[in-house]
Amino acid sequence: MDSILECELKSYDTTHPNRGIAVIINDSERREGSEKDVQDVVATLEGLKFNVRTFSDNTKKEIKKALYKVAREDHTENDCLVIVAMAHGKKDHITLKKEKLRIDKLWASFVGNKCPSLIGKPKLVFMQTCRGDRVDFGVASHETDSTPCSVDPAPGIIPMYADLLVMYSSYDRHISVRCKDKGSWFIQSLCQVLRANIAGKELISLLTQVSYIVSCQTSITSDGETVKQNRLLTQCSRKPSTLCQNKLSR
Repeated sequence: MDSILECELKSYDTTHPNRGIAVIINDSERREGSEKDVQDVVATLEGLKFNVRTFSDNTKKEIKKALYKVAREDHTENDCLVIVAMAHGKKDHITLKKEKLRIDKLWASFVGNKCPSLIGKPKLVFMQTCRGDRVDFGVASHETDSTPCSVDPAPGIIPMYADLLVMYSSYDRHISVRCKDKGSWFIQSLCQVLRANIAGKELISLLTQVSYIVSCQTSITSDGETVKQNRLLTQCSRKPSTLCQNKLSR
């Protein structure tokens, strides 16, 4: 029992020469304010020494090809991988250039033995997208990342993999709020937390803080109803890494 507990409490190695690659995917069609999200998340991740790759308004085929190419790279000297996807969507997919891409395809090339040099390393995915239509309509000066057209039924629950952490901007079947001039609540809260003094703090603690900031946001509909939002975190199966002081000060 002691050996099992010890295994579960091990932290990830964050002493590699490089922080890792961060893939930013954004579809800006009918998503005013998304440009600010891209600008801020790129600046934040570059500040943390990530090698940031940005893909804006690409087709589904182009994104799948880009992710496949990243998976073929050697990540031996990297701490982790980050993927940030921002688009309209529903429960199980995002929309890129009016084409539906299953959400789990974003990390399909990196899990298990698909990318050997990332085995045992954190793969962090942040999803800024609606997951349904549950929303109070008539929100002044705010939009949502929900696809207005009808979609096929969800084929099932997204599978869970070791070392994979997925953080959604909203709960299942709920909308995700985005401001035209200030960006989305979720992405802006994530950037705010990651820009703070995070040395020595565990990832789960930081993401809990992101959730709290998002939950404090409020908007009022034209009918006087309050709109709130909170995120859903799908945890990896191992203890998240403690971010090291020497890595953050590079």
